[in-house]
Amino acid sequence: MNNKIVISLLSTIAFTLCSLTALARPEYVAPTGATGCTDCHYNNSGSGYKTGVITAFYSSSSRIAGLTSFIKALNAPVQAADTSPVLHPINNKWDVTVGELPLVISLQVTDAENDAFALHGSAPSGVTISKVYTKNNLPTIDLSWLPSATDANKVSPLQVYVTETATGRSLSSNTVQATIQVWPARTTTTNLVTRFSMESAQWQNNVLTLNGQLAFKNTLTVKQRNAALKTLKLNAKSNFGKVIVNATSLTLDANGSWVKKIPLSATQVPCAVRLTYEGLRAARPVSLAPVATCVK
Repeated sequence: MNNKIVISLLSTIAFTLCSLTALARPEYVAPTGATGCTDCHYNNSGSGYKTGVITAFYSSSSRIAGLTSFIKALNAPVQAADTSPVLHPINNKWDVTVGELPLVISLQVTDAENDAFALHGSAPSGVTISKVYTKNNLPTIDLSWLPSATDANKVSPLQVYVTETATGRSLSSNTVQATIQVWPARTTTTNLVTRFSMESAQWQNNVLTLNGQLAFKNTLTVKQRNAALKTLKLNAKSNFGKVIVNATSLTLDANGSWVKKIPLSATQVPCAVRLTYEGLRAARPVSLAPVATCVK
């Protein structure tokens, strides 16, 4: 007996064993969507059944239907693991002035699977939402709000989160919250500054450190901006009007950021600080201010 005859004989025996096994019949392959004996057995000789085959076979009056369900589940694509999207933190307090540029709050999302998402939550009436775009390599949505005169001197809450919208995806992110202080329209004779903000206020080692952003009108020359910085002054008071600092100048870096350091003792530092600069205003609680002695 040569090698070809041996191989042929072995193939015939394997096929015969497989075809004569109670469940492993050739006529089951096509109707169930199976690719061969090994979909249900451990090898082509038809020995042993994979877990769940017998149960599937007898689970329906139509044996083919039971096996078909088993084969379909066996060959179903594995769904990739899904993780919840993460909504990045934002400042918990914002300021906006009636009649000025809209307040813009950028929301950024991280998702391991880069799933599409939609924004949900509550925001002041009139807030608009941009389309998703990329900023610093992250999906971003901008919230924009231009309050009216009726919103002046009010504090509006903001609470938002995102939810996945891709097929088979439904996880939601964490929720971020903030409050927006609306200030009345300014009444200054000049309007050189288009945006003034305070990002944080912190007291440490007997120094109150304030920092924020400032932007001038685009039409001003460098010389005019430098002149304005010498003329315009920052004023700071406590919540109840105690003067913290009067008529101090600001210095900007190339990005329009400013920092002001004010030496203050534990009995001088305010619990919260209110700033004015060319009629624009901002307010923040002072982080680390001593509750027992800070100025109200």
